[in-house]
Amino acid sequence: MHLPLRLATVTVALAALTGCASLPSDRGYAETGELIAARRGMAPPGDAGLASAAIAAPDIPTQPVTADQAVRLAFLYNPTIRQEYARLGLGRAELEAARRLSNPSVGYSHLHSRDNGAAQIGRSLSLSFTDLLLLPARQRFASGQLQRLQKDVAAELLNLAKEVEVAWFAAISADQVSSMRELVASSAEHSAALAQRFFDAGNINRLQLDQEYAASAQARIGAVRAVAEALRARSALATLMGLPASANWTLAANLAAPPEADFSADQLLRLALTQRLDLSAVQQEVALHEDLLGVTRRWRWLGAVEAGYNAEHEIDGDVIRGPSLTLELPIFNQGQAAIARAQAELVDARARLDALSYAVHSSVSLNLERLRLARDIAERYRSVLVPRREGIVARSQEQFNFMLIGVFELIVAKQQAYDAYQEYLEAVRDYWTIRAELRQSVGGRLPDDEQALEPSIGVDAVLPSTSAPMMDHSKMDHSKMDHSKMDHSKMAMPPANGGATESPQPASPAPVPNKAQTPGDEHATHDHGDTP
Repeated sequence: MHLPLRLATVTVALAALTGCASLPSDRGYAETGELIAARRGMAPPGDAGLASAAIAAPDIPTQPVTADQAVRLAFLYNPTIRQEYARLGLGRAELEAARRLSNPSVGYSHLHSRDNGAAQIGRSLSLSFTDLLLLPARQRFASGQLQRLQKDVAAELLNLAKEVEVAWFAAISADQVSSMRELVASSAEHSAALAQRFFDAGNINRLQLDQEYAASAQARIGAVRAVAEALRARSALATLMGLPASANWTLAANLAAPPEADFSADQLLRLALTQRLDLSAVQQEVALHEDLLGVTRRWRWLGAVEAGYNAEHEIDGDVIRGPSLTLELPIFNQGQAAIARAQAELVDARARLDALSYAVHSSVSLNLERLRLARDIAERYRSVLVPRREGIVARSQEQFNFMLIGVFELIVAKQQAYDAYQEYLEAVRDYWTIRAELRQSVGGRLPDDEQALEPSIGVDAVLPSTSAPMMDHSKMDHSKMDHSKMDHSKMAMPPANGGATESPQPASPAPVPNKAQTPGDEHATHDHGDTP
């Protein structure tokens, strides 16, 4: 058989042995999407990791963005998706390389004789026999590494979904606080404007006017700060969703009221041990390194081995053909370094698995307890503190109308009520943030994720009443009384059920004698005039 025919035969045999077919175009990407969808109910598009995938301009949503829609937008437009899928592409490349033998080597020599000018021609073909022996182990390890990488990438994208949820909760809460603080500021400014009119008419003194303007300025500063925080939260959410913050997209009005957690730590821990993709990835990494250590020990004496075929055309015209074999003798290097490296990598993987297992147990228990405490805090705000503060404002308004307390006490009562409402909104936000962290600790959906939820108290709960008239001091004669205990603000907190309420009305004062009848009573100079 001639050498060209032998070369062709060997080449075809090696091609059939190693398999020249490339990996399917969706290998790794489809499996990763399935892992994510099983835990989130949605996944990035299947072509997100393909080089041919077009990067389309984001479509601005026309409806208010919910938490699930925010995650879906992030899966479409966030660059992290392409970045993580690029890691899958690297894993695919490693598997592609592991499935193939190294290329054969072809040798050619042309030697001339000085005596008669005759030539000796040599041809050779060689292939690494070591590659051939280790091919199954390399394929097995690279395939396992790609599977581990799929879980690792899916875990990172689930973490991205959690970050989007947390940012959405923060943006909703900041919007609510901003709206509430704007209402407070507008009401305070209206009250200050009325106070200025009363001061110009000589019905209140400078101290009370300054108190009104100070309260108005403080309320406006609080509103501006709330707007700044809302802009920051919106920008953070827009970045995660891959949308421009300046685009005309809106968010849902309110967060849902915190539901009670009716699952146990043991139940969640069992879910975590089966759902946590990062834990499964490290477990698979340990198994791969155990396999790698076994292969390294088994083939420690195997060095570079090359099998080939040589043919030489001698000067006298004779042709010499035959196989060749090159062996690396394990005299100095007997695989000690490779074994030590494999052992160290296995120890490292096992240590990371132990650390992650401890962290999973701890985070599930901790976040479940934090969730219950957060709900308790939010519930105490809703059912105890906010209604009490509202009641204090109502009673303070009544006492102020009868001149039993001063304007400062009423302003403080109202400010504390608004602060309590803001803290309630933030407590609800904290609950949902912790719930997202608990979902991440479990590695997927919680048992009660599908239950119906009720919205929390909305911003309309603190709308200042427009139907309740203000006390009209324009016809009063306060020339001899202490004006420091008067307030003209019309801000009023709602009742505990979150509905609108009217500001408490001053009771009709009983007729009092005029100044001539009671010369010793300085309050007898009051002329209340007609109640508007």
